[in-house]
Formats: sequence, structure tokens, C-alpha cells
Amino acid sequence: MNSFGKIWKGRMLFIGMSIFALAMVSCSDDDESTGETDGAITEEEAAEAISMSVSPESGGMVEQTSQAIYTIEGTAPESSKVEDYSCGEEYGSSYSISGQSGNITYSANLTWDWIIDCDSDLNPTTADFELTGTVNYDGPRISSDGSTNASMNIINLEKDAPSYLVNESYTVSGSQESFVRNENSFTSSIELSTTDLNILKSNHNVTSGTIYASFVGETSNGNTYNYNGTLVFTGNQTATLTMGSGNTYELAW
Repeated sequence: MNSFGKIWKGRMLFIGMSIFALAMVSCSDDDESTGETDGAITEEEAAEAISMSVSPESGGMVEQTSQAIYTIEGTAPESSKVEDYSCGEEYGSSYSISGQSGNITYSANLTWDWIIDCDSDLNPTTADFELTGTVNYDGPRISSDGSTNASMNIINLEKDAPSYLVNESYTVSGSQESFVRNENSFTSSIELSTTDLNILKSNHNVTSGTIYASFVGETSNGNTYNYNGTLVFTGNQTATLTMGSGNTYELAW
């Protein structure tokens, strides 16, 4: 881990068998996650929840974006290749998926609706998706039972385009049990909004793009905690999450 000069300390938050890692590489005495009282949702717990809502290993936003892409590539259940869809016609499907990566497991029940837009020559150019469903995951640092909904816009469907460009809004609401810091149980709503996710068609890796994240959590005593962060994809299945406090977390999967 790189040093930032000054007196920064880093500590790795290992999720699974180091397959998905969340690393805190800076901290501030003024951050809400320091000096917390018992029962408070810490920044570390919020960052963990945000990261898992993004990670493909827990069925997060990256995985569900891939599911949308599989739908227009004909590899998802009840799907066809994009050129086989009629322009402007609404399609839909429902199915369940599950996965395991190291000691993280997830299951999801998904309902999709989508429309393919075409150019004047009836060549597909854009796909618009709406998603509703449930996503549950269990990991060594946090577990969650929640519902999700999303709106996605995918462009660059042309065959000669090397990558897709995706913009979407993605929301996860539900209950979490944390195994870090105060080991809280809480409910939360996490909203993710993306800007220009560049996804390679060859392997579906996200090479660049930004996610703006907001976290609102409530503990059993009725106290609420708000955190915000910005996640920037840095290629090679890595990203950096910067929380509003300035604390920075490195993600990899």
C-alpha cells in the first residue's frame, strides 16, 4: 500500500479470502467514525455496506450491470442477442441467480424490463433497463437482506464498439448485520448514481467511471447516520472509495 507522506496509517478490511478487499488508507480525528459511541453506525461499517452494494462478489451493482449486458448478448435466461430484438418493443424476464467467491455468498431474485432503441437504419444503439428484485449476501464482515431497484442506460451497442458506456441509478434497501467495529445490526438505504462506466465487451471489466454513493442507516434505538462517498474505477477490477470525511478505501475483486 502506498504511503501518503505525513502520518497516514492503512489497514486492510479483508472480505472473503482476500478476493474482495476494502482498505482504509487514511483517517482523520474529526471523522464521524472515530470516537463513536456504542451502537453508532461507523463510517467503516457504512463503507463496508457501500462496497458490498457495488461488488460483483456479493451480487452488487457491478454484477447486476453484467446481468443486463448478458441480456443483450443472449447469455442471460430468456434473452436473445441484441440484433434479434425488435426496436422500441418492451421485453421482460424474471429469474434467480446465486454465487460464491471465497467465503462470500449471495442470492438474488431479479425482474427485468428493457427496450432496445435503434438508429434510422434499425441498427441497435441503446438499451434501457429497469430492475426490481431482492439481493441477499453473507460475508465475513457484513451480511444483508435487501431489495434493489435500478434504471440503466447502455449505449455503444454497435458491433464495432469495443466497450459499452453505462449510466445508471441503483438503490439497495434492507437490513444489515455488521461484524466490524461496533458489530451493529441496522437498516439502511444506499443510493448509487453512476457517470460513464466504461465496460469492455471482451471480458465485461469496468475500466473507468464514477459512482456517487449515499448511505442512510438507522439503528434499533432510532438514531440515524448519514455518509456519502465517491467511488472511482481504476481498471483491472479495482476501485477507490473516498468517503466524505476524506478517508480512502481501496477495493479489489
